[in-house]
Amino acid sequence: MRQKIGTAINPRLLYKAKLVAKSEKKHLNDIIEEALEQYLFKKKGTRERGVSAVQATKGSLPAQAEVVKKILEEEDFFEV
Repeated sequence: MRQKIGTAINPRLLYKAKLVAKSEKKHLNDIIEEALEQYLFKKKGTRERGVSAVQATKGSLPAQAEVVKKILEEEDFFEV
């Protein structure tokens, strides 16, 4: 069940959020909830929420340990 809240927000930020909601065909409260969830997720960290780092980074490519070790041992790995 959702709960109503009252808050004051920067008008420009609200305008940007409304534009995103319109472009994604979502309700403004969905955009605000998503932003708040992302903020809280970053603040709390994945382990405190019971989510493993692997689960939190779904979409990552798996790599064998030997391959990663070889890449890290290459001399120019850290050069830009």
